[in-house]
Amino acid sequence: MMKDPRQLDKTADGVSLIPKKQLKVLSAHQRQALERISSSSSAHVIGIDEVGKGCWAGPVTVAAVVMPRDWDHPEVVDSKRTTHKQRVRLWSEVIYPNALACCVLSATNQEIDRYGIEPVTRRLTEAAAMYGRLRYHDALVVEDGDIPVEVDGSIARVAWLPKADVLVPSVSAASILAKLSRDTFMQQLDRVYPGYDFASNMGYHSKTHVEGLDRQGVCGIHRLSFKPVRAYAQVKGVRA
Repeated sequence: MMKDPRQLDKTADGVSLIPKKQLKVLSAHQRQALERISSSSSAHVIGIDEVGKGCWAGPVTVAAVVMPRDWDHPEVVDSKRTTHKQRVRLWSEVIYPNALACCVLSATNQEIDRYGIEPVTRRLTEAAAMYGRLRYHDALVVEDGDIPVEVDGSIARVAWLPKADVLVPSVSAASILAKLSRDTFMQQLDRVYPGYDFASNMGYHSKTHVEGLDRQGVCGIHRLSFKPVRAYAQVKGVRA
């Protein structure tokens, strides 16, 4: 259920725990959450992760991947530790063939500007969890973060912890799916809105992104509710 290394300590009742050397760097909340996941009676886990919250442009994306409770794979790690080519292969050869169900949900920059990035991300997270629960009613939802998102008005059978995308295999799988989906979309948008290097920076703050803003102002997928972007819109307007 939890990530490598695989030499796991065990409690007297056999519940697997993170190795002692990793326990030293985990918070009390992380340890408690991991123990709760290990001891859960649910046969399935819905791993959920997001990508794009901090971007200046483009959507925010949330993915959910449902896996058997004990599923693991040594190559499925936090998406930030993989290349785009690796993510393509892992999705097609490892995650998709083993996933019991999966979904990808996104909200546009207009929705983010209207409702706010945090409310939008939480709604996407709940919707992704509900998708998994409709198919596997007893599944444990595991969210990456330190604040839980209620699922159908409750946090029953919901576990949450920072770095879940590193520690919990199904969340690692969701992080790969979310990043692969959003990055592919941003590469397509780079052809629609050239000049910002979206194919490389994926809408995040970068030197080439700032140079594009300096040169041509904001475009139709920029988040005007984000203060640094709003400043460019006030000076140069919005490019269609």
